Amino acid sequence: MTGNKHFFSKIKVQKQLYLIYLIAILIPVAIIGSYLVFSSRSLLLDHYKDVAYADNLRAKSLLLDITTTIYNHSRSLAKDEALIELLSTDYDSAPETALTLKNYTGFYDLLSQDVSIQQIHVYTYNHTIPENAQLHHITDEVQKQDWFQRASASVSPFWSVTTVSDDFGNDITALCLYSRIFLPKQKSYAILNMTLSNNHMKNRIEGSSLYTVMWLNDEGIFYRSSRTQPEYDLITSYAPGTNRTYTGTVELDEKMIGCVAPLLSSYSRDLFYIASINSTGYAYIQKITYTYLSILLLILFATSMFIFLFSHYFSRRVIALREAMHNASLGNYHVIDSFPGEDEISDAFADLNIMIQDILHKEASIYEAQIRAQQLENQQQKMEFKMLSSQINPHFLYNTLETIRMRSIKAGCLEVANAIKLLGKSMRYVLQNTATSFTTLQKELDYIQTYLAIQKLRFHDRVNYSLKIRTPIDLEEYSIFPLLLQPVVENAVLHGLEEVEENGRIIIHILTQGSNLHIVIFDNGRGMTLEEIDHMQQNMRNHPEDSSKSIGLFNIYYRIQLYYGDTYGIRVQSKPGFGTAVTLILPAQPPTFRGDHV
Repeated sequence: MTGNKHFFSKIKVQKQLYLIYLIAILIPVAIIGSYLVFSSRSLLLDHYKDVAYADNLRAKSLLLDITTTIYNHSRSLAKDEALIELLSTDYDSAPETALTLKNYTGFYDLLSQDVSIQQIHVYTYNHTIPENAQLHHITDEVQKQDWFQRASASVSPFWSVTTVSDDFGNDITALCLYSRIFLPKQKSYAILNMTLSNNHMKNRIEGSSLYTVMWLNDEGIFYRSSRTQPEYDLITSYAPGTNRTYTGTVELDEKMIGCVAPLLSSYSRDLFYIASINSTGYAYIQKITYTYLSILLLILFATSMFIFLFSHYFSRRVIALREAMHNASLGNYHVIDSFPGEDEISDAFADLNIMIQDILHKEASIYEAQIRAQQLENQQQKMEFKMLSSQINPHFLYNTLETIRMRSIKAGCLEVANAIKLLGKSMRYVLQNTATSFTTLQKELDYIQTYLAIQKLRFHDRVNYSLKIRTPIDLEEYSIFPLLLQPVVENAVLHGLEEVEENGRIIIHILTQGSNLHIVIFDNGRGMTLEEIDHMQQNMRNHPEDSSKSIGLFNIYYRIQLYYGDTYGIRVQSKPGFGTAVTLILPAQPPTFRGDHV
């Protein structure tokens, strides 16, 4: 410890501050900050890996279920005695053949019962059977096809990626199962082809924001969840025959996070591959990493600049004090009149001034006046700084939200841009009316519609809303407290529609009765019993101080009663299973009416 003191006493005070800052602040903050940044990056990467893996597992399960169902149907057709008899019989007359084909409904029943099958085709050597939508002859052209040669060489069923025509005549890439139908009487066989429906796969598999790609062996991709995504060369990047699951970064057009896993069919030698790719996750992680590193560097830079300026300022004060004391020791009493700061150095300089003032009595009053003036100026500057620092310019918030909205539009995130626009509009109304007493009914309802639009973005079909106005009512001709309706509407959304999964409705009905204005807010939620209504009204009229339940309705009721009197207020009507209607009864006042803040 003595050695450390001896070491520090040999270097200047300014360098001592630099050294202490380097050892005690800069290095620890840099190490800890870097650790936290890359730890956060690792957690985000693990999270996106887990999401990709879980989505991949879901897609594998769905594909396994669909392909197993198709295989079971092919097994059923292969054992269908009526189909085997139809394919094994040599028909002598066209009427007999037509009657037999009409009586067999196996294909129709299967296609109508299972939407996962798009097409069924049977290829037969029996040319006494006329061709139709499902039955086809094995011709020389058919025998040249790869799938036919493979089916002829193997008795096991197999999958293949084939280009077929959909119901509208468009060529599409589809997954087909080929299997044999053995015909013992003829000592021959027919080939069954069942095509998997792409629309069914799309409806079953597309359940997340990840991009899903499926391919078979090395034959090519037979399914992708989005046609707008770029073509990823996944088949070459993930070697055919690989039986391991890979989760992590994928090097394609750019770095992405995904999971590629095989799926081995238990009844064939075919190997499916399923890739679940998050095209934005890695870019988001990079953005977060760079943001955190920038913040860390900004903090280090700011603290470094602060230490540099402070040490320079502190060193100058020490040098000034030393020079003043040196001049005083030489008999030169013309030292500086004031010394900035109020710390121990300032106290030492003040003591020096007192010693000089004892010698120079005539200058004592001048020195004291200057010190008091300087202190007053410092306090005034501090007060001005505090006043300036406490000011918040709402335009900064609006400009920031507008910048984020424009970037969302540029990035194609129109839903995000719309949400930001609605949020900015809502914030502008709230900030503009926090210090006002009244606003027009039109402006208040515009704000409520903006609020409900935000809630609809959140709850989708669970929240729908409409405004009904009994004509003739001009909304601009009536005044209302600002932000009076929002708590009631919020209760209707969060509590009234809490158990509603879809088709929830919020209806706002505006009408006048004599000199009163009635605003009815109705929701078609679960409703309330008479006991619940009575409990709500008690809380609204005599709200407990230690409870936060129904605080919004209590505030509204209190504002109305306080300003307008006992004849106005809130009326609640509800019935279990039908919904709740909350009616605000206000005086029908023109917008020119103004009062003190409420």
